[in-house]
Amino acid sequence: MKKFKAFAVITILALAFCLPASAAELRLAQVADVSSLDTQKVSDVYSANVIRQIYSNLVQVDENMEIVPDLAEGWDNPDDVTWVFHLRKGVKFHNGEPFTAADVKYTFERLLDPKTASPGATHLKEVESMEAVDDHTLKIVTKRPFAPMLMSLTRYETAILNQKAVEAAGADYGSKAAVGTGPFKFESWSRGDKVVLVRNDEYFGGPAGVEKLVYRGIPEDATRLVELESGGIDLIPGNFPYQEFANIEKDDRYETYRVPAMSTLYMGLNTEVKPFGDVRVRKAMNYAVDKQAIIDAVYFGLGAPARGPLSPVIWGFDPERKPSYPYDPNKARELLKEAGFADGFDMTIYSDNRTERRSAAELIQAYLAEVGIRAQIELMEWSALLSTSAKGIGGAFMLGWTGTGDADGGLTPVYHSANIGSSNRFRYKSETIDALIEKGMATLDLDARRKVYAEAQEACNEECPLVFMISQELVGASSKKVQGFKLYPNMISPVHKVTLSN
Repeated sequence: MKKFKAFAVITILALAFCLPASAAELRLAQVADVSSLDTQKVSDVYSANVIRQIYSNLVQVDENMEIVPDLAEGWDNPDDVTWVFHLRKGVKFHNGEPFTAADVKYTFERLLDPKTASPGATHLKEVESMEAVDDHTLKIVTKRPFAPMLMSLTRYETAILNQKAVEAAGADYGSKAAVGTGPFKFESWSRGDKVVLVRNDEYFGGPAGVEKLVYRGIPEDATRLVELESGGIDLIPGNFPYQEFANIEKDDRYETYRVPAMSTLYMGLNTEVKPFGDVRVRKAMNYAVDKQAIIDAVYFGLGAPARGPLSPVIWGFDPERKPSYPYDPNKARELLKEAGFADGFDMTIYSDNRTERRSAAELIQAYLAEVGIRAQIELMEWSALLSTSAKGIGGAFMLGWTGTGDADGGLTPVYHSANIGSSNRFRYKSETIDALIEKGMATLDLDARRKVYAEAQEACNEECPLVFMISQELVGASSKKVQGFKLYPNMISPVHKVTLSN
């Protein structure tokens, strides 16, 4: 009998090492590792996805990009420049500290502090003053009417921090500590490998459907797919390899997700690098590239040629806009000749190593060569590409922009000259564009705002400090055991309500 018991124990222990991850653990794969979990230090969607699970905002968006309450149960506008937010009671941060209006005030003051150097400061740049009226009431006064206030407050950079946690961790905040009020708590981050979060059973929205989240950064498309097929991961939330999507849609072993994206893919141009300061050169490059051919070859038809700086999903997009700069290599050559570059010029395209961006860069390289522009491609690690392009990179760069669900969030960070050195990576200043953006954000009448943003989109199209590329579709896939996941157009999908079936 003792021998049988001993054998049984050994057998159980051996099987334990072979069992798949617990059904209570949801494993997700993204293209890249996070850069930080300090909400105010990041500008990439991969970090934002993890941040979304840890932190809460005053308000959030649902899957239709409509504003919904989060830490703020309601809000009032006594006048055109005043916002009064009524906060939830009884909410605690992950470190046990009570959530109060003072935390919101601290968060926004830190975001706006030049010492923080946050790329998200632009979302609250119109704030004049803040007052914690009491523990559960916050008053914000803006410098002028600020129409996109609520949508700005849905951004991950405006997620609410706990002062005690931030100051206790110091320089390690965001790498060894991340404290919010969201459905999951930070447990660990192994750089280059994974981030582990555990369920917050005291979350004000009720406990999440799984006990643990594991986010892995897997740059190679083939590896992400193999991991899903082998059961190593459960969900690829919006980073699914485009070339495989049609096949997996037909495979009843998987659930698939597809939604028009708020994001647009572009090739940015540092206009301080010659000859990109010349608008004729920039227009020539736009005409030189066949966007539809790239969509078909790289994105397998899952997208459309960009119709300017905004995705059609974003409020304020001008529906009358046509695709920007149709393929016309002859027009490109004429403009280059007019600008004094009949023999072309040499340049560099910087990209990270993900399949779609690298492949798109290679096709752009070929199209530019046809009009005499000799481009070389330099691949960079994702976080290095972000930081270098923010400071001013030595040529062109492959990136995308999501913004908020409002035209202001799609235009201000990347086109307004106030953001040169951070999110305006083109390093381009236009008094016309600046004025239109500022007029749009201060206009409260919706019809009037739409007209202003239609003008702004046309001005951005004419100035084109970038090569307009693609309005993307987001695609994702999961095993059938994943229940309740919804893919959001902003690529930042909450997983609080996701469950795993046996």
